[in-house]
Amino acid sequence: MKFARVALLSAASVLLFNIACSSSDDSSSNSNADAGPAGGPVSGPQDDHCSGVPHVTVDPATCATGDTGDTGAGGAADSGASGSAGAPTDCNQTHDAEYGDTLYNSEGDDDDCKYHASWTSTPIRVNTDVTFTLTTSLIDDPSTPLAPLTDGKTPLSALDVYEPCDPTHRTPTQNLMPKIAQTSPGVFSAGPIKFDQSGRWVVRFHLYEQCIDGDVSPHGHIAFFVDVP
Repeated sequence: MKFARVALLSAASVLLFNIACSSSDDSSSNSNADAGPAGGPVSGPQDDHCSGVPHVTVDPATCATGDTGDTGAGGAADSGASGSAGAPTDCNQTHDAEYGDTLYNSEGDDDDCKYHASWTSTPIRVNTDVTFTLTTSLIDDPSTPLAPLTDGKTPLSALDVYEPCDPTHRTPTQNLMPKIAQTSPGVFSAGPIKFDQSGRWVVRFHLYEQCIDGDVSPHGHIAFFVDVP
């Protein structure tokens, strides 16, 4: 009888252990489900602002001096900022007139028609660390990825993260200095970036920001809309 009682207690212990493990696993699964859908790029018209205009051949030698020659590229023009004739009234469509239009989707050409870029990210949610991955190339040669200049100046040098309807909202401050690293030729990671509230945001990638902003200087920018649920 004593041995039967021990066996029974042992079996009960195993059953309780299995239930506890099962409960823990279910809790983890539910926790992931409770996070809800992740955000991402905003669907819209495919970028074609560099179609039909001369593309720019970058001259790395002008990094320190800039360039005053007019290449005729139409990509850098302000083409729909708030306040211009026929401009959209939706504040999400406005942008800093210093830059070209913010782009939909996750792929397009930079403001000055120098580079092509696409992005992905880790899951985007409020108050969650997000890492962006930017893949870059010359606009006319997808097989030529962007690379550091001979003096070490890097292609992806900074990010701007803000709400288009409230451009002064750029918190938290950690977004001002994300860690940027090259992970493979022409591919760069940047993060962590944190979005502190839901809504539409803009993420602007600054390319060769250390160079003077000239027509054929390596300096460039490209920005995308990002929705945060």
